[in-house]
Amino acid sequence: MDHSLTVGQTLTVARHSHALSVDLATGAARLGPADRSVWSGTLYPSLWAVLPDGSRALLPVRGTSVSDGGRVALSLGPAGSGEAVWAETDDGLDLATLSLDLAEGVRIVDLWFGASPLTDDQRVAAPADLPFWPDWRAGGVCVPSGRPAPAASFFRSWDLGQATVPLGAFGPAVGSPYAAAFPRPLYAAAFGDDRGWLLAGAGSVPDAALTLEARSANFGLRWSYREDLWGAVSGPRSWVNPLRLTWGDTAWDAYDRYFASFAGDAPDRERSPHAALSVWNTWGDFRSGTHDLPAAAKAAADLECAALVLDDQWESMVSSGVPHTGRFPNFAADLDASRSAGLAVGFWQSVGWIDDPGAVGLTDDDLLRGADGRPRRANWAQDPRDPAQHWCLDPSSPRTRAFLAERTEALVREHRPAVLKLDFGYGLPGPDVAVPADPRLRGERLSQELHRIVAEAARRADPDVAILVYGLHPLHLALADVVALDDMGDHGAAHEGAGHRHWSVWAALAGTGGVTVNGSSGYDWAQDDEVLLDTAVLGAPGAVLPLLSSNPSPAARQLARRRALNRWHRRTRTWRPLWLSSSVGSLTAEPDVRSWGRLENGVLTALCLRDGAAPPELAYTGRWALIAQDDADLRSGMGRAAAVSVAAGTLRLPCPRPPAAVARWAEGRAAAADPVWHDGVLELTATDDDLDSGLEGWTVDHA
Repeated sequence: MDHSLTVGQTLTVARHSHALSVDLATGAARLGPADRSVWSGTLYPSLWAVLPDGSRALLPVRGTSVSDGGRVALSLGPAGSGEAVWAETDDGLDLATLSLDLAEGVRIVDLWFGASPLTDDQRVAAPADLPFWPDWRAGGVCVPSGRPAPAASFFRSWDLGQATVPLGAFGPAVGSPYAAAFPRPLYAAAFGDDRGWLLAGAGSVPDAALTLEARSANFGLRWSYREDLWGAVSGPRSWVNPLRLTWGDTAWDAYDRYFASFAGDAPDRERSPHAALSVWNTWGDFRSGTHDLPAAAKAAADLECAALVLDDQWESMVSSGVPHTGRFPNFAADLDASRSAGLAVGFWQSVGWIDDPGAVGLTDDDLLRGADGRPRRANWAQDPRDPAQHWCLDPSSPRTRAFLAERTEALVREHRPAVLKLDFGYGLPGPDVAVPADPRLRGERLSQELHRIVAEAARRADPDVAILVYGLHPLHLALADVVALDDMGDHGAAHEGAGHRHWSVWAALAGTGGVTVNGSSGYDWAQDDEVLLDTAVLGAPGAVLPLLSSNPSPAARQLARRRALNRWHRRTRTWRPLWLSSSVGSLTAEPDVRSWGRLENGVLTALCLRDGAAPPELAYTGRWALIAQDDADLRSGMGRAAAVSVAAGTLRLPCPRPPAAVARWAEGRAAAADPVWHDGVLELTATDDDLDSGLEGWTVDHA
């Protein structure tokens, strides 16, 4: 039975050593142990809206009565009414549904979670035209790689100042510095300190641009609609699970529980058999103007890569789906030769840009248009003075959808790619500039829909094609077979190795998501040893390194490491991290993987060993990657394993009895080896001379 709410009537959810309490009348909430809040703020939404008379006002939502099933009747005063349904979960609390019936003429500029009105006295210290301020408070905030070059994920409450941090596909379009697609979209941010962390994120793909707004040690999540530009949606407004809350002792734990909560939304389909292919991507050379496909294929084959992926610049124009015959006069023959060399092929595909719409039968009606009706152009930096500009596709248009689908199906049928790399969901204008004509496809749903159209078309043409994307959110990964760590260059040339270690902590969140993690690379061969050590744990190796255009050319030891990982990497998808001496990050230290491992159903199947730390069963000097070649635990001293030395040293492995076979590998060839074995320990030693001469590693067979 309904009953009226009074301030102080609370909903309390206790999980993982913390309790979240929500005042059902005001939405005021706090998380923490009893002594002091880890986080506090308002959980009911507030609307920054245009009223029928043209003025702007903040419309806070308040609860008026509660009924069974967590249903709370809501009021926005004379501006409308609605209902919220709260639902407890295994790891936290969901705002399962939100519905608002707004008065005629009310248009939503922004919907905020975590904003409240300022008093007259407080407004004296705020911008004159802003009657509200974010109100979430915590010791700090965590947004994975919220700042690049060098990467930073943890910020004390005052570090961001007045900042906008994208949580979805939009970056420069919403006024933040450019960063690579990975790890966005996240659709979430975490708040806390060394006593615990609360994560607040979306439970479905938002129909608005989602950003974290920092204002002088106060935070909130802003859903930007800009209906003052585009008009209001008719009828009542409703949202499915707009807010999902999880928490834990660390920010990583909170993100892990948040991502795991989407397990029931995973697609009921087989992942591509090509998902775990080792990839050589041509961007390392294409970006410097080197477009020699036969030489790239030879290099990829020599390094025992499984696939050669042609990146941006292979097409006659962005999104044409046909080759640039000026750069590649023998395109079809070159692809055939690549396949004859044992390589699968793949292609980069833009999902949102087109250079010449008329050439493919599209008109202004098929493009994203501004409030003035004119089509808009964009580039990765959203820089209007950059001469490189691209028209932006609107998936509202049946012609646009047909073009994307037909282009993709034709590409897959004609050129038979094993991999399609879908890019540039983050190169589209935000709602301040242009939105799709169909309101259902606005905000974060724009790039999601473009990716969906292309992925489904590719699978219609070939169900086995692997779809590679960037970004960590499980709803984004539902479209994919592979997630890659791109673009390491955005950490800055001097920080690629550290950036990869940092990103590897967050990439480990995808280990339970059913996709293959591709370790990718930077552009600097000198830092590639760090990348490969982590890739041994993450899964499949990928490279955008310059090879044909590299100056100086990579050394023998650098090529040998790549060849070793291409041959011996794990092909499985589901795993959990074993952190060993690694840090998942805090307000005093950024995430950093040092020694760490890969657990598959509790079995240790891969190790990165770089700072002396190791499971107690083994010891080493130098730096090593150790990768199981079967399903035996590396700690058991049984089964088959591969060892790759990245720096001179000795690895001491458990080995209860003399191994059946040990092979030493160099230049792609194996030779029988006679290593030291005594007292249940096998010793493998690599010297600098060994590494300089191209030593790749060893395989050990305990069978």
